[in-house]
Amino acid sequence: MKEDDVITLIRDMFSSVSGDVKLSIGDDGSVVEVPKGMELVTVLDTISLGTHYLHETTSDSIGHKIVAVNLSDIAAMGAQPKWAHLSLSIPEAEKGWIEKFVHGFSALATKHGLIIIGGDTIKGPEMVTLSIQGIVNKSKYITRKNANIGDLIYVTGYLGSASYGLQMLKSRKNEPKSCIKDFDFPEPRVDEGIFLSDYASAMIDISDGFQTDLSKLTKASNLGFNVNIDQLPIRMEMLEQIDFDDVISMALFGGDDYELCFTIPEVMKDEFEQKWHKNFKTKLSHVGMIVKSFGRYKYNGKEYVVENKNFEHF
Repeated sequence: MKEDDVITLIRDMFSSVSGDVKLSIGDDGSVVEVPKGMELVTVLDTISLGTHYLHETTSDSIGHKIVAVNLSDIAAMGAQPKWAHLSLSIPEAEKGWIEKFVHGFSALATKHGLIIIGGDTIKGPEMVTLSIQGIVNKSKYITRKNANIGDLIYVTGYLGSASYGLQMLKSRKNEPKSCIKDFDFPEPRVDEGIFLSDYASAMIDISDGFQTDLSKLTKASNLGFNVNIDQLPIRMEMLEQIDFDDVISMALFGGDDYELCFTIPEVMKDEFEQKWHKNFKTKLSHVGMIVKSFGRYKYNGKEYVVENKNFEHF
C-alpha cells in the first residue's frame, strides 16, 4: 500500500463528521469550533514497539492502547474528549495490520465520542503518536498541583495488574486473563474524570506507576503523603500467585495502570463517595492522606519500607 492508500483506508474507517468540525482530514490542517464558555485541553502521547508493547501484540491492541493512554490524560484533566490527530510510523503498510489497528482504535474512540480529524503516516520504526483535544467548562480543569494537607487520596480500579499481565505475556503465558487484558486493553476513566472535576483538588493518571505518579502530584503541590499498603486495590489473582512483597512492588512501581489518582477534601468525603457509587461501578479505593512532607507507607499500622523502583524513560 502507498501512503495515499493508507490515508484513504484510515479516513474511510473512521468517522470525522461532527457539527463542530469545520475542516477535517485531507487539508494542511484541521479547524474546529470550541463552544462558548469552554476551554481547550490538549494531550499527546507516543507508544512504540519494545517500549510499550511486545512484538507479539496484535494491532487492535495497539490501536486501543494509543487511544486509552491519551484518554487517560484527558480524564485526569476532567475534560471531555472531542478530536484527535494520529501519526503512524510503520515499516510496512500491510492492509490487514492497519485494518485491525483501526478497529481497535475506533471501537474505544467511538465509545467516548472521539473523532479523528487529521494526522500523518510515515515509513519507519513502528511507533504511534496521538494527540487528543478535549473541552472543559471554563476554569474547571483539574491539575496536579492543588492538593492540600488533610486531603484524602483515592485511586480507581486495580494497581499492578497490567504489570503482572506483561510479565505473564513475556513468559508466554495467557493467564490470568484479567491481568493480561489490563495490559493489552486498558480502560480509561473518562466519565469518572469528568465527574471528578466537581470534587477533586488534584488529579493525575497512573501511567508510570502509583509511587512515581503520586510523587509527581505531591511534589507539584509541595506536600507529602501517607499511604496504607493494606488499602491498595490489588487483584486476588496476583495475591494468590506471587509473593506479597512482589505484589506490592508491582502495585507501587509496575506502571501501565492508566487509572486515576486524585485527592478529595475530607469535608467532601461522604457526599463524594455516595455519589460515586450511585454513578459508577468502577472500583474506588481510599488509600491515604496528603501530609506536610515526605512519602510514607504503612502496613497494619507499622512503617513499610519500599525499595525505590520509579520508572524513568531515560
